[in-house]
Amino acid sequence: MSLLAPLGLLALLTLPVILLLHMLRERRRRVVVPSLLLWQGLPQPQEAQRRRRLPLTLLLLLHLLAALLMALALAQPHWRFALFGQAGHLAIVLDTSTSMAAPASNFGGSRLDAAREEARRLINSPTAPTRITLLEAGPQARLLDTADPASMARLLMALDALQAGGTGTDLAGALTLAEAALQGFPEARVVVLTDAALPETQAASLAVRATSVPVEWVTVGGPRANRALVTLAARPRSNNGPVQVYARVVNYGNEPEQTILRLFGDDQLLDAQVITIRPRGETELTWTVPRGLAILRAELDGNDDLPIDDVATLSLNQTRPVAVTIVSAQPETLQRALRAVPRLTVSTVTPTSYGRTLATVEPDLTIFDGYLPTTWPAGGVLVINPPAGTPLLEVSTQPRQPVPGQLALRITDGQPPLFEGVSLDSVEFGPVAVIQPPAWAATLLVRGDQPLMLRGRTGTSEIAVWAFDLERGNLTSRVAFPLLLTRTVRDLTPPALPGAILAGEALVITPDPRTTRIELGRPDGSAEVFMVEPGATQALDLALPGVYTLQEYANQQLIYTGQLAVNAGAPAESDLTPRGLPASGAPDLDQMLVEDESGQPLWPWLLGLALVVLLFEWIYVHNRRRTPGESTA
Repeated sequence: MSLLAPLGLLALLTLPVILLLHMLRERRRRVVVPSLLLWQGLPQPQEAQRRRRLPLTLLLLLHLLAALLMALALAQPHWRFALFGQAGHLAIVLDTSTSMAAPASNFGGSRLDAAREEARRLINSPTAPTRITLLEAGPQARLLDTADPASMARLLMALDALQAGGTGTDLAGALTLAEAALQGFPEARVVVLTDAALPETQAASLAVRATSVPVEWVTVGGPRANRALVTLAARPRSNNGPVQVYARVVNYGNEPEQTILRLFGDDQLLDAQVITIRPRGETELTWTVPRGLAILRAELDGNDDLPIDDVATLSLNQTRPVAVTIVSAQPETLQRALRAVPRLTVSTVTPTSYGRTLATVEPDLTIFDGYLPTTWPAGGVLVINPPAGTPLLEVSTQPRQPVPGQLALRITDGQPPLFEGVSLDSVEFGPVAVIQPPAWAATLLVRGDQPLMLRGRTGTSEIAVWAFDLERGNLTSRVAFPLLLTRTVRDLTPPALPGAILAGEALVITPDPRTTRIELGRPDGSAEVFMVEPGATQALDLALPGVYTLQEYANQQLIYTGQLAVNAGAPAESDLTPRGLPASGAPDLDQMLVEDESGQPLWPWLLGLALVVLLFEWIYVHNRRRTPGESTA
């Protein structure tokens, strides 16, 4: 119990005052007698002796009780335990980062297994509270479930489904979620199960973090030596030349380590080297490998406490293939400019033949030069010099002639990447089609008040509009032309997958606008299917290290297959040295009651009882005054 206003206890000084008043104003007992003559000869007690007697009357007890209750109410007591049958609440936070896959000291399993066993003991304990919340502290904190005695089996199932994997431990976020879940439960506490293998800055921030509920820190595991592949990267030495590969291996132990590092390309052994790493040191290696490999994999021999960070993979196909169809009577200029774009396949179609034959596979990007169909094709669409009289764009039949000095960029949200580093000072666009921008498009470039470039999305189509004729201006003879065209192609088509990411790192992909279904194949052989809307992004859960396969479907048609490498090696997880954690215990109770208000206030009940006592005292005195046939002695 805590007192929010301890000075209120000074009101207890009224108790001796009440006793003194009752001793000074003791009432004589009223007795009906026929005469007072016989009483006159009796010896009278001294006045001082009569005052020293304590008059233990019901009225005195009522006055003392009312004063006591009001004094306690003025001190505003709060009670920290459950009152009137209110249940307690326990929040269990489990660290599920990659380091929890390392062995636990004095336990025949991983650190996560030891933490899971401790959590199971807390849940099945006979003294367990009637409400338990389970939280996961991985790269992102998550509240898994909350159970009462009738649904503890569901909580145990969620506990068994946890897996170690992911870079980073969001313990601060997990504590915030736990405090929110425990609001309103005075008998509440948090138990955190972790190996404490945290970055020093994170451990320091937890040490000074204020909590509104008692937090108990339980450490599993212990000091362990470990080595890890923390970096695997590659870059081409030239456009069509070999690829240079770089790897970094770190020894987090206090003894020198000797190991074998092997490099594989598409599962074929490319090189093997014996390396020695000094204590708390690192070793760097480089290779030159031929172009054309899809997946690189580097491996250590794995004889340490955390084998999953002894392997690193990298996808070299970081550029997404794009099939482009040019619909133009004179496509040569566009063909020449697109040759510089890697992994681009270009085909041409004349406007008169477009739509007559049904293509087996739709192109990823369609470029219309001086022509528009009756409906937008799915995928990326670039319209150049749109004609008048089509239902897709409202275009005037009379193009507007250029006015010198009226070229200006109008961007609502800053400079777009399309124009970054591009100079248009010497560009003459010539006559420009007068376009009424549709509702789904935004204006990127204007000349005076006339739109030159538009960008938008409608249905399953990503659309860009260039309102000028390439043959009647000088843009094609400027350096800006291939830059603008290449960036527009990349803007209209989905971005490539990254070569590699860390386990548990948040990844949001932008699939092809035609995509209706995504299938994600995981390294353990399982698969997950996502249904997507046109133009929507998709978040992927990639906590398991290895190579993932991603396939995009437009209904039943496969339109893209890509691979993504996920690695576990990272300084934040591979260093298994435990850090100092905050001391377990309760927080500052007074601050908790003021800020969280989760304690049970007792002063309203005390004040109510005081009022009841005063009411009873009034009834008692009132009835005595109405007693008939009495006289004062």
